[in-house]
Amino acid sequence: MRPIFGSMGGAGNEISGEAVMVDLGSRGTVFALLRGPKTGFGDLGGPAWMLFHVFADLLKGEIDPLPKVRLLIERRPYRVLQLDDIPMLVHFSDPNDPKSVVQVDPANLQATFGAEVVLRDVTIEVTEDPISRAVETKLPWLKTIQGQLDGSHLYTGGSFANELNAYDFYRGSK
Repeated sequence: MRPIFGSMGGAGNEISGEAVMVDLGSRGTVFALLRGPKTGFGDLGGPAWMLFHVFADLLKGEIDPLPKVRLLIERRPYRVLQLDDIPMLVHFSDPNDPKSVVQVDPANLQATFGAEVVLRDVTIEVTEDPISRAVETKLPWLKTIQGQLDGSHLYTGGSFANELNAYDFYRGSK
């Protein structure tokens, strides 16, 4: 996270990162997105909200985002997430077709991936590891997509693929 206006601070922040992928072999891949569990506008459940919400007890009542982040970097905490805090999970029926995206219920992975697939834990951890580019390797069309996953340049909410865009999979400088 860094201030939008560099050393001037103040106006906002930017989060860099990418969705987490779990390769389930022949069953496909599940992606934990950089957004909350529900569709719609707003960043409730996004990366900054997630950090500040999950680690609220460690932030000493700090209000400003940058001191919060500094505290998290110092402590490098990790936590197992509650079911309601798990970011949105998605899967592509056809990884070559962005429109084939479907939302996955974290409490019922069996519905999408079969009876043997169960989610045991989802852990969030603050690290200084570099951001990988693995998502773009798995979904190469992310590099070129403009607008929503359904091909629209505008958010209409008309389909699940229209609810999502590349920003849900990767944030930061390319």
